[in-house]
Parts: sequence; C-alpha cells; structure tokens
Amino acid sequence: MPVRSKTKDSFSYKILKVLAISGAVVLAASSPYFGLAAGKAFKKELDRKKWREFYKHLNSLRNKKRINVSQNPDGSYNVAITTFGKDLITRYSLDELKIKKPNEWDGGWRFCAFDISIKANKLARHSLVDKLKELGFIMAQRSLWAHPFECREELGVVAKAFEVEPYVCTFIAYEMDIEQERTLKKKFYTQTGIFLK
Repeated sequence: MPVRSKTKDSFSYKILKVLAISGAVVLAASSPYFGLAAGKAFKKELDRKKWREFYKHLNSLRNKKRINVSQNPDGSYNVAITTFGKDLITRYSLDELKIKKPNEWDGGWRFCAFDISIKANKLARHSLVDKLKELGFIMAQRSLWAHPFECREELGVVAKAFEVEPYVCTFIAYEMDIEQERTLKKKFYTQTGIFLK
C-alpha cells in the first residue's frame, strides 16, 4: 500500500482532520474527545482506543509540528492545529479531488487561464499544470486549459492549494469554431476515454 494511502487512513491523520474542523480546542482529562467536533464514526473508533494510545498520537503530531499542545493546571490540554498541519490536510484533500461526470454534457467548455511566471514561481506553475492534467483538463494553449464538465469549485480548491489564486481565471464557452471544438473533443477522449456527443 502506498505511504500516502497509509497516512490518510491512519488514526493520527483522522485526529488531525477533526482538529482542522474544530480549530483550537480543550481536551479534558476525563474525556479524550471533549471539545472535538467529531462525528460518530470517529468517536466510535476513539472509544476502541486506549487513552494512552490516543495521547501517544497527539504527542506524535506535536513532535511533527502538526499541532500545538499545552497542558493546563487542571490537567486538561489546549490543542490547536498548526499551519503545517493545515497544509497537510489541504494537500490530501487535493489528492482526493475529482471532477464529476454529469449524466448529460451541457455543451460548454470550462477554461482555466493563468499567468504564472516560470522564473518567479516555476514550482507552482508546474504543480498547477500537473494537477489540471490529472483532473482531465486538456491544453488549448500553453496557459489555457479546458474541461467539458463543471469544475469551477474544484479549480478554486486547486488555485488556493498552490497559492496562485490571483493569477488564475476561469470562464465558460458554449460556442466556438467547429474544428477547434472537434480537436478538443478528440484530445479529451484520448486523455480520458470519455466520448462527448
């Protein structure tokens, strides 16, 4: 199993994800999930864990600088996710991102245009392009990529994750040159195996 999959399935990652939702919380000594905005599934799994193991995971996350933990005089703990921890959650959320295929294509093309200097931010540009390819986008021009299905929300997540929001814009086109559209359809089919009618 890939290391990344193991991380996403780990109990430590689940704790981190819950903390990302809860924000800064206080964990009471009498209840390991007091203050956590945890769902029933997480609490059920937590109930199966010994408190010592739970705090072991917290300590591991603190050592990796993914959370800050401090103990209060009454024995409770202040716990807050760090920027590094938030970045980790964002990265894995990005990995899970997919563009849903509708039952019927509306005939529109969603374009993502960006103006990111290779010299100024080569890594961000390459990361963005790689993610667009992974999501099924096809290149119309060097800095212009297209996808036939609704994906503006997904593009917003991608742009935010790579910190390039000011340099990215999106638009939809329902009419274009017949030959250009035929080329886009062919490229999309070659890349994804999806035939557009």
